[in-house]
Amino acid sequence: MPDSELQQSVWEALERHPVCMVTTVVDGAIRTRPMSGHVEREHHRLLFIVHRETGLVAAAGQPTGLSIAISDEARNFYAAVRCAAAEIEDRDLLARIWTPVTGAWFPGGPDDPEATLLALTPESAEIWNGPSSGVLVAFKLATAKLLGRTPDLGVNARIDMR
Repeated sequence: MPDSELQQSVWEALERHPVCMVTTVVDGAIRTRPMSGHVEREHHRLLFIVHRETGLVAAAGQPTGLSIAISDEARNFYAAVRCAAAEIEDRDLLARIWTPVTGAWFPGGPDDPEATLLALTPESAEIWNGPSSGVLVAFKLATAKLLGRTPDLGVNARIDMR
């Protein structure tokens, strides 16, 4: 089944901006951190190279899963995406998506024993998608005020990402 237009908008935002805020809940503690992922849309997942001993790997085993937040201000598109998480033991895949920036965190390179892959599979999302033109937003706000209406500033929807 092909992706809906709203699902596509989430994947496209991730492809344009692979850095997102990743939120975990482990033992009741909430932690959010910026991370750069590798989008594998054909496998319906995002891959992150992480330290084996971080809370991210521990969070992969939690029933609450993880969430990511996407912000594409130029397009006035925002999303909060709930994901299932799993650690993947695949050194070839890890080496294939390795970047020079990743090397700053893992001095041992792709063979660093502390490096592992975390796969996030989007399950559901809430999106906010509005007009990207500031002039158009201002016009809609002014028009709504003159007419005594609530401004139409785009879509806010909850969607299934599976």
